[in-house]
Amino acid sequence: MSFGPILTRDDGQRIQRICPPKELEGLLEAVFFLRGPIMDSAGGDPETAWQKLGGAASGIPLIAPIQVHGTAVLEEREIWAVPTRPKADGILLTRGNCAGSLRFADCFPLLLSSSHPRPWAMMLHAGFEGTAKGILSDAVGFLRGQIPGFRPDRTAAWIGPGIGPCCYERKKDQDAKTALGMSNFPPRSWTDLGESVRFDIQKALRIQLLSLGLPEERLFIHGLCTSCNPGELYSYRTGDRTCRTFFVVRCGPEVHNIRPWWENI
Repeated sequence: MSFGPILTRDDGQRIQRICPPKELEGLLEAVFFLRGPIMDSAGGDPETAWQKLGGAASGIPLIAPIQVHGTAVLEEREIWAVPTRPKADGILLTRGNCAGSLRFADCFPLLLSSSHPRPWAMMLHAGFEGTAKGILSDAVGFLRGQIPGFRPDRTAAWIGPGIGPCCYERKKDQDAKTALGMSNFPPRSWTDLGESVRFDIQKALRIQLLSLGLPEERLFIHGLCTSCNPGELYSYRTGDRTCRTFFVVRCGPEVHNIRPWWENI
């Protein structure tokens, strides 16, 4: 269970699957649609991307919240499916009837999933601001309320591609968010450079996940920096103002009943 290879289809669209653990095979489906012509033409709009990828034709409702760099998480409910778009930065999926989607261009995709006590997956949009505000701890609190019996030691997590510390510095006097990051990020995940601060968002998420009790062997890190790999990934800092990586997840007992739509595109 890890990240599969980045594949390029005949039309140039890049995709990458998350490989689930054995106990979640047939219950968890997660795929990144990376830089490519379909995502370019969608311009960051989830409904357009879903239409062009064939998701709408499959009849699967799409949950695609307006992301606000906050900590709110939605449950999998058809009332939240497009065209309705509530504000949130996370989705908890448990049924497999809907697909959850989030969009990225430097912020980190984060996926947690387990088959215990029943199949579930939580996807998060975890950038600098969300991480500084505590999106992971808030999401886990929400998860404990929705999934009685949640056990971190039986949970797997994947940290997708995002901007690395090599490319992410903030001026100390830039705004109050920098001070919030210095206060709330784990000490080993930021470096004081004098007038600026270098933040390692991936490391912060890793430290937080392990502190929850997640086994290190069940934590998988993508490793590519979005800013350093513009040929494959979208990056706001390198000029991608609208186009986004499209992360789509389904989890639950209904997943195995519908063949992945993207196998046919």
